[in-house]
Amino acid sequence: MFPSVFTTAPVLVMIYVLCPVSAFYVNDCMPDGQYNSDNVLHVSDARIGSTYVVAPGNLRVTVDFEILQNVDSELELSVVVKKKVWFFWATGHRSTHSLCDVLDTAFLQENGTTTCPTQLSNAGIPCRCPFTRGRYTLPWTSFEVIKPDDVPYGNYWAEARLTDPYTGELKACHSMGFYLSSY
Repeated sequence: MFPSVFTTAPVLVMIYVLCPVSAFYVNDCMPDGQYNSDNVLHVSDARIGSTYVVAPGNLRVTVDFEILQNVDSELELSVVVKKKVWFFWATGHRSTHSLCDVLDTAFLQENGTTTCPTQLSNAGIPCRCPFTRGRYTLPWTSFEVIKPDDVPYGNYWAEARLTDPYTGELKACHSMGFYLSSY
């Protein structure tokens, strides 16, 4: 005899809601698996050193990626971040900016200069435009993760798309999932 829907459903809901997804992943999200010479970026491997992203705390990460062509011109970076709320994904952030402007702002120092984080520069990974074609590896490295007060803990999904601002052509797309935890 099978259990009734009325006894099984609450158990499944409790498991689904109370047991967080304990995975980190990065996927190529180009339409129809599109992978051609016009693409700009391919991430072949990305891993974190723990099951969750713990904030505040240190995050150990390793990444292997390839810049498939020199990037001399502007690209638009569109980012969408969603948080799982019960059974639904709620959009928490959506923005589109110039990739070069985002990187220049992200690494802006108090004295007005921009420098790459030591972890990236030691690995020979560029962090500002223009980008040179090549394979890059970030060996296991730690980054400090600071959680803003208005960002709740939980299950997240993010997607980053690079497009040509003049033609609208998609040049790269990667999505990632992670669980943000306090422990």
